[in-house]
Amino acid sequence: MSYGETPGERPERPRFKAFPSLVTDLTWALSFATKPPDEPQSNELRAQVFVGRDELRERVATFWNDTAVCYTELQALAHHGGAICETSPEALWPAIEAAVATIPLDLALESEDPIDRECFLDRLRQLRDSPALLQTYLDLMREVWDPIDELWQASLPLLKESAAHALAQLEGGRPFTEAAPVHCDSYQRRIPTIAALLDGGDHSFMVTPCLFFGRSLYIEFPHLTLVGVGLENHGALARARTEALARRLKTVADPTRLALLHFLATRPSSVSDLATSFGLAQPTVSMHIKLLREAGLVHAERVSGRLQLKADADAVDGMLHELRGVVADGTNPHVLETV
Repeated sequence: MSYGETPGERPERPRFKAFPSLVTDLTWALSFATKPPDEPQSNELRAQVFVGRDELRERVATFWNDTAVCYTELQALAHHGGAICETSPEALWPAIEAAVATIPLDLALESEDPIDRECFLDRLRQLRDSPALLQTYLDLMREVWDPIDELWQASLPLLKESAAHALAQLEGGRPFTEAAPVHCDSYQRRIPTIAALLDGGDHSFMVTPCLFFGRSLYIEFPHLTLVGVGLENHGALARARTEALARRLKTVADPTRLALLHFLATRPSSVSDLATSFGLAQPTVSMHIKLLREAGLVHAERVSGRLQLKADADAVDGMLHELRGVVADGTNPHVLETV
């Protein structure tokens, strides 16, 4: 039974769906932690997820002491919590946390081999039994996702466009095996079963365009077959990445905000301190600081009961590296290349 249903209820389900899925792209990002750091990647976006984050890569790769290399339990929790199509991390994390208490611990997960299935179900049991482990798990998910969220959100219009195209093909009569081909043995074996489930009217087939995409993606949930597809519009993807950088550059293009950033690089200050130093009203300074913080260029910490603002030197350096890679140095390793 999926989240929100009551026993005996048989809701009408759309035959086909197509949506971006933050949690699905997150599981792809998590899977890269199991790849050797020097292994060639066909997708440069994938290769950059853990650049300079070796300690985090190790924590992700060793979080579960079992043989499964994927984080399918995370998608199962999102599906059970009604958040498999969620695109906001602020909405996804609480949905996953709430789902732990009620998700069935005997999910069939027909897409998985028996050994992996038992690993995923055991992970769900551990998360339910240990609130401390659950909190550590969610913190790890946030730590992986936060640095790549801006890029993913900038690519969201393209992901939605790809989803709309797939849905149009499916609703137009193109066979689901052609509209979303999956190179997976278990999927190929279950195609007749999936077709029968769809004909029964209580099952949906969902296509999920993924930014961080590997070879294939196929998962069976209660009442839902989910398959992943990669993006093909390289030019639009490149534009999405540069738009993310352009938003940060636009933030510092304002002379006052740039002066505030320069000031905070050497003198951590409060909003009232800045207002006095610059002769500005506090609401005006607060507005500028809000934009700088949203761009990730300024962070705050509480010192002796006061909130002190400081420029984030690493974030500023990262922005400059990206800009240099876009306009001058195509080999810059900090720039995410096209797929």
